Amino acid sequence: MYDLLVIGGGPAGSTCARRAAERGLDVALIERCIHPRKKPCGGAISPRAIELLRYDLSQIARGEFHAARVHTPSGRTTVLTREGLTGLMIDRPTFDEFLLKKAIEAGVEVRQDTKIVGIEQLRKGVRALGVGDSYKAHLLVGADGVNGLSARILGIRKRWQADNIAVCINAEVPMKESEIARIARVDDNPAQIALDLYFGLIDWGYGWCFPKTNTLNVGIGCRVEYARNLRNAWESIISHIERTKGISLDVSQRTSARVPIGGITGRVIARRSMLIGDAAGLVSPISGEGISYAIESGILAADVAYEAVRDKSPVHIAEYDRRLKQGLNKELDNLRQLANILYRSSKNIELISKIASEDPVIGEYLIDVLARVSPFSNLKRRIYRRMLTRHPLKTIKFDL
Repeated sequence: MYDLLVIGGGPAGSTCARRAAERGLDVALIERCIHPRKKPCGGAISPRAIELLRYDLSQIARGEFHAARVHTPSGRTTVLTREGLTGLMIDRPTFDEFLLKKAIEAGVEVRQDTKIVGIEQLRKGVRALGVGDSYKAHLLVGADGVNGLSARILGIRKRWQADNIAVCINAEVPMKESEIARIARVDDNPAQIALDLYFGLIDWGYGWCFPKTNTLNVGIGCRVEYARNLRNAWESIISHIERTKGISLDVSQRTSARVPIGGITGRVIARRSMLIGDAAGLVSPISGEGISYAIESGILAADVAYEAVRDKSPVHIAEYDRRLKQGLNKELDNLRQLANILYRSSKNIELISKIASEDPVIGEYLIDVLARVSPFSNLKRRIYRRMLTRHPLKTIKFDL
């Protein structure tokens, strides 16, 4: 019997398994695919994720970003940056395989190409049922993503609510490195590479154009109840990027995916079991970024699992729920409040963009939020205070 069984080999699962093994637990990880496997993703890694991993990612990075260009419905463009900002661009199949290999190096037993179809509660553990085999452990972590079975089988969640799910379309477009540098740099400065964010093409969502070494990742996403217009919005953003940047995009290899954006809306634990990452709903409601939250929740779950095994107290996993809701979920609740303001109307997007263009401090706060340089809970009071003291007349114009 293992100490810990992790279902899912994405960033959340691999990080959790690796951390638990490093702390001395006997860990197995079950992954239904064989890495590297396809994974729809914009591919931007936030400074927070880099800080949490503490690895040299230069060997797998496919570029850096130092700024964000925000494009509003009226055509206004505002460049957001701050001194020292550096995020990384990655290819998700390569990144996920890298993290899985780190787990294996730490001593995790990894079973790939293995599908879990059921979970049973035992008197002193849990058993995951695979196709042709089963796996017993004292504790279980569900890291099988937004479409995973763990939450449903464990009785934690039957289905996602419509306002807690987004859907996106994206494509990885091959392009010459020199051409990408031309369209991505800020003010012709080759040392300043920007992500492009497009608001107003669809309700409750945004489009993007992310530069990598020799590809552009282009996409658009929105909350699922507005997705009836997503295909038209996809065609609009492709046309817009081609026209404004003077390029031609081959998006024939587009993919789609669902993303949880509601934060934690209920339980994230069951008997001897915890959910992490996308499976728990830990994704920014503003940007859809989930990798840093996946890594952070994976570390937290591994530490709680270690404590539970050390103390021979499986009920200790309630501590995971408590710590998560005091930390990450508070941040996501605050971000959801901000998203409710930002996406409520085009007027609000125009206002915040105008303020950020006039006030570099607000601009820095916004890039901190979008790139998760610092948790929003650390910035909330400072943002609201500066808005009210420096921009009171504009602040009262927001649709609330």
